[in-house]
Amino acid sequence: MRWLLVLALMSVGSVVGAVGLPSAPHAVADTDPTTLVGEGGSFFEPVVDRLLSDDTAPLAPLNPAYTDVNVDQGIADFIGSGPGDFAADYAVSERPLTSAEAATALADGRTYAYVPFAATPVAVATLVPDAAKYQGQSTITSSEFCPHIPLSTSLLGALFGLASPPLLSWGDSRLSCASGSTTPPYSLSVAVWANLDPSMANQALMTLLDSDPGAKSEFDAGLANRFTNHEALTEDDTPSEKWPYAQNTIPGGDEALIGKLLDIDSKTNAPDTQAANWQLGATLPLSSVWTGAPLGVAWNIPTAAVQNAQGSFVAPSSAAAAAAEADATLASTSDPGTDNLVTFKASTTDAAAYNTDLMEEEYLVVPTSGLAPAKATKLAQFIRFVLGGTGQKDITDLGAAPATAAMRSAGLQVAALLSAQGVSTAASGATPGASAVQAASAGLSASTGAASSDSATDGAGGGDGSSPELAATGLDPWPVAGGGAVAVAAAELVRRRLRRRSAA
Repeated sequence: MRWLLVLALMSVGSVVGAVGLPSAPHAVADTDPTTLVGEGGSFFEPVVDRLLSDDTAPLAPLNPAYTDVNVDQGIADFIGSGPGDFAADYAVSERPLTSAEAATALADGRTYAYVPFAATPVAVATLVPDAAKYQGQSTITSSEFCPHIPLSTSLLGALFGLASPPLLSWGDSRLSCASGSTTPPYSLSVAVWANLDPSMANQALMTLLDSDPGAKSEFDAGLANRFTNHEALTEDDTPSEKWPYAQNTIPGGDEALIGKLLDIDSKTNAPDTQAANWQLGATLPLSSVWTGAPLGVAWNIPTAAVQNAQGSFVAPSSAAAAAAEADATLASTSDPGTDNLVTFKASTTDAAAYNTDLMEEEYLVVPTSGLAPAKATKLAQFIRFVLGGTGQKDITDLGAAPATAAMRSAGLQVAALLSAQGVSTAASGATPGASAVQAASAGLSASTGAASSDSATDGAGGGDGSSPELAATGLDPWPVAGGGAVAVAAAELVRRRLRRRSAA
């Protein structure tokens, strides 16, 4: 009888627990609850740092943070390492998630959206002096470099591959200091450098070389030659974030790479004027935001003018990037894996556009579910700041192109989703799913007016990043019914036993 009583009590307890009590809360992220944690690569780091600096007060009390861990690791930390286990609240990326990364995010419980907010040219840096201004003297300044050496895709193939005859010196007659100029560059050996970390700058240049049969053939010949001499990691010319040559590749991102090319004073951030402290003759793919004044002091790293689809030679700049972005298309789909993605399209009539194979769109990749209320609200505010006047000016000032009107509209819709998530989560104490967030934000306009009214929620929130489950929501009824039946049967057996004892 004692065992039957215990069984009955346990069964009743299980029924009460399943029906009337919420389950224990579980953490939705491992990130610091006081910090809005962002990760990505160094490609756009100077701009992201300035955006966060200019938006610090509105993001308070959260600490704004962005860490260069390279683009692949940034996405890996965003999509998670297990259910509910995330190391980043948002990512900055020059590429969309792969199908495998998207599947991991889904398995870990993270839904997401893309916010396209800037377009960045991949520059081909050319640290080559003008022969008319520099004759080997011990000092050098930015005014003595060739400003924009014109490079066709074929010449790029010769520089980064192996042409016939080989292009081994910047004094080669096929090169000049500027379009239409007869002034040759100072005669120096061509030295190919690159970022060893995964970078979309590497992939963009390889994509351009592969797009032209002649350049592809030269690139293949260069890879085969250097692979034979143990100077290349692979003979495969498939565009990749990882640079295929082994020599002169520097780990640590763009800033570390530039630090090897020219000596930067750690106190003033200004480059040294001693020519011996520059890697003269170097050429490399590089995010253009690192070539001007990325740390507030002018570096003015010389860059090539690359031939575009119209036939003009165009140097990387904010205006050239904006012209290329104007010809791009913005996806509008019901699939979050493709919605808001930008595709650059080469124009045969646009003389001002930068070569579109060397254009990268910048995305904020943000969660549409699972963030603590304070973080969801503040991330929404940060998106509106980035897409607003000050944020877009920061982007332009550092040499990238601001978002188009259509891209800003799409981004503001994502900000509305995040604001709805923050309010819904704070009100219910539970983490809303993507469908709940979308339903809450249905009918919200992406216009500037809607964004302004939406910002009224920016001060709301709080939360510790946990999400208690609603009582009995989504439970299977059969275990509950079974437990109840066991309890009733046990009680009946006890009643009969007591009845017999009483009769005796």
